[in-house]
Amino acid sequence: MGLKKRGVMKVLIIIMSLLCPLSLYPIKIIGHRGACGYAPENTLSSFAKAIGCNVDMVEFDVRRCASGELVVFHDAKIDRITDGCGYVALQTLHELKQLRILESETIPTLQEVLDFIDHRVKVYIELKDLNIVYDVLQMIDYFVHCKQWHYDDFLIASFDHTQLQAVKMVNKNIAVAVLTYGIPVHFGACAAEINAEIVCLDMEFITQEFVHDIHSRGMLVYVYTVNDSEDLIRILGYKVDGIITDYPDYVRTLV
Repeated sequence: MGLKKRGVMKVLIIIMSLLCPLSLYPIKIIGHRGACGYAPENTLSSFAKAIGCNVDMVEFDVRRCASGELVVFHDAKIDRITDGCGYVALQTLHELKQLRILESETIPTLQEVLDFIDHRVKVYIELKDLNIVYDVLQMIDYFVHCKQWHYDDFLIASFDHTQLQAVKMVNKNIAVAVLTYGIPVHFGACAAEINAEIVCLDMEFITQEFVHDIHSRGMLVYVYTVNDSEDLIRILGYKVDGIITDYPDYVRTLV
């Protein structure tokens, strides 16, 4: 993101604040896959950058590999960002550890990521595979009971709402975020049915009516993935509660 664009964004925010003042209210800033606008996504360097950007929370994705471990990786296949090819689910942890992301970074396990973050910030775990929820909950229990974390340090999100329902059935102390793509017929009703705390909306499908419905049901609204100045101005007008971004320091400064 160049200096010229940064300058334009600041001017836009100032103009909008003068023409249409926004009420000041706390907004959570969530680093998307760490701070993937600056460092390779879902790597320890990306999480370090996010923490350095003063995020409230880091978001990352979890899958299971062939040998059973939980690894932090977004795609089903490793082709896009590593020097290998094939599916994560068909490769052992040893095989995945031989790969390199942008020639230097390695694929971390969930345990490695949590050890690295060391409850300096809260974590937002998106479940990318089916049937991994109980293993993730077991890992959370370990960090709460053995590493001095707290259940409210964790947020579990998924497009598979049945896995979020399972979280609530096992441990009501862990917050869940319902991920949506599009606009459901009954807005936030699907999230309220499973006692979710948060609904995460795609910024392309956010409306004031949708946000109001979620808030009226006692839930918070997070929006993904906001990097553009015009999108940020528009979304702030809806009074959302959290913004997921690749550039958390920049969004933090503007918000």
